Amino acid sequence: MYKVLVEKNVDLPRKKLFDALMSFGGLEKLLPDMIASCEVTGSGIGASRDIKMKDGGRVVERLDVAHDDTVFGYSITYNDALPFENYCAVVTLEDAGNSTVARWGSNWNAKGATDDEVKEALTGLYSTLLDGMQKAG
Repeated sequence: MYKVLVEKNVDLPRKKLFDALMSFGGLEKLLPDMIASCEVTGSGIGASRDIKMKDGGRVVERLDVAHDDTVFGYSITYNDALPFENYCAVVTLEDAGNSTVARWGSNWNAKGATDDEVKEALTGLYSTLLDGMQKAG
């Protein structure tokens, strides 16, 4: 059970949406108002992305799971910008005709904010990312 789960129908084929997730350095394009830079080290499982926020904070994420164009998972290994710790997220993708049902869920421990504040922020973030991938697609 996730603390946050966003389910959204995305007007892209599953493979195209999965490829967008696997483009691990593409966050700058999807969140230009938040992210100053995103540098990827490595590729595939174990790759990391070092995200510098426009407000000066930094987040490092590691790609933990990528399976069969249907499951994508990552965790945060360093964070001085966001109000939580012990973050892990999983995105599952399911065919729905010419579109894809995406479910983006995460678990974490709030730090410096309430659970409700973090839930609201992450719900908005996941929706924004999925909408951005659809527009870019």
